[in-house]
Amino acid sequence: MLIKYIQTHPIPYQSPFIRYLIKNKIKIKVLYRSNMSTTKYYDQDFQKKIKWDTELLKNIDYKYLNYIGPNKVTSIFPITTDFIEKIFDKNTKIIWVHGIKNWYNLIIIFLAKFFGKKVFIRDEVHKNSKKRSLLNNLFNFFFYRFIDNFIDIYLSIGTANKNYYLKKNIDKKKIILVPYVVDNNFFYKTKKIKKNKKLIYLFAAKFRKRKGPDLLLRSINLLKKNKTFTSNVKFVFVGEGYMKKELKEYTKQKDLKNVSFLPFQNQKRLKKIYQKSDIFVMPSREEPWGLALNEAMASENVIISSNLVGSSFDLVKNGMNGYKFKNGDYKDLANKMLKVYHQKKRLTQLKLNSKRIISKWDFKMCLTGIKKAIRTITI
Repeated sequence: MLIKYIQTHPIPYQSPFIRYLIKNKIKIKVLYRSNMSTTKYYDQDFQKKIKWDTELLKNIDYKYLNYIGPNKVTSIFPITTDFIEKIFDKNTKIIWVHGIKNWYNLIIIFLAKFFGKKVFIRDEVHKNSKKRSLLNNLFNFFFYRFIDNFIDIYLSIGTANKNYYLKKNIDKKKIILVPYVVDNNFFYKTKKIKKNKKLIYLFAAKFRKRKGPDLLLRSINLLKKNKTFTSNVKFVFVGEGYMKKELKEYTKQKDLKNVSFLPFQNQKRLKKIYQKSDIFVMPSREEPWGLALNEAMASENVIISSNLVGSSFDLVKNGMNGYKFKNGDYKDLANKMLKVYHQKKRLTQLKLNSKRIISKWDFKMCLTGIKKAIRTITI
């Protein structure tokens, strides 16, 4: 049964997942609306040109859809003009779209009904994935009541995502877990890493307000008065973005000597940084999922995460592999960082717990979900 999977562009964390499905006999053809990420391109959030160092298209059956206008990915672009010829052929039974409120995807969803195709949706939305006004919540209530008539299966990425669909009165039989995962094997340690003299706390994300790097710095500043803690830990910030100058100025102003900054790191280099770190901090104010958390866990990091990060509902177990702090509360974040520090004797076990938890949150679980989704629509 042929699946056409429509994506905006080749995405680093999606490519190994798609290869795994193909390797395991899932007939899937990917239709990309843009080839932007296959060459060096300007990333608006990183505010610099980047080029991925991992294989994006190897062993993937794919085609590019035609478009007009600029070759970039935004809420409007690319203006894809292919709607029928490459998508709704007689051999295709399932149309899989990534994202439910994209203008192009909505057109595809409606056309799929007309051409008698089944529709799979995979989206990142959950209750706290973004701030919503009362009017926006009201719109969503009616939106899902309407769009549900055109969707056969919701491929949920985790618990928070599933609960959001259930709150919108989606039939639970239509919701099947196909979790957000990374290639765990890529991040696993293949050799023993020399133990750090100081505990390393890592932040790796785009320097944007939503990601909360400023919250983390405020927590570090709060803990500065604890001389024992300050002299025995290091904080490493990895990334780029519009807040970088502001963050560096704050670090200098507050004399945070145990804080260092690294520029954007590609996947192969970032893997080594994860593996060298001890504790990964995700202080995001809003985060639909947060795949960096998966990567850090596979690299045996203890996790400290905001309690509204999408992945934290499934992957962060308080006291087992880390702690969740109250979203937006830098004082609670500081307390959790100090709590981990005081558990140095348990640190190795906490790290191994991270790896054990994430080892079950993998491509195999996704494959099981996809097979179940296919069976569900063929019964």
